[in-house]
Amino acid sequence: MLTHQLFAINRPGSVVLLVILGILALVVVNLIIALLEGVILTVVNWNPFRASMMVSAIMNLASGIINGVLLILLQQSPLVWLPVSFVISILIEWFFLAYFKREAALRNLLLAFILNLLSYVILILPAYYFGTHR
Repeated sequence: MLTHQLFAINRPGSVVLLVILGILALVVVNLIIALLEGVILTVVNWNPFRASMMVSAIMNLASGIINGVLLILLQQSPLVWLPVSFVISILIEWFFLAYFKREAALRNLLLAFILNLLSYVILILPAYYFGTHR
């Protein structure tokens, strides 16, 4: 009986459940993106795999938190949210790549752009499309 009341859509517990599931979904997406970007950084010889994965996880955690807040604020206007989120992600990831490997600033910017372009094309845009078109 308690679980039935917890999952009822008209109960206050449903809001908590939706928030928890939303946060878990963002964590899973960020882990997938971090894995994808870590592998790409390793393939282009930015750093060894372990260092690339660590930097990718850190920069995607920061980018995910900021873009998650941005998504909440701008969820009714995706034409504003997607480009702004893309540019913010590039800037955040460029900062982290430059912090961990300072001698290659232009290459880091190019890598941040390519990593985010691939992440958005492979994961974010399809997830957004299938999430909004029922």
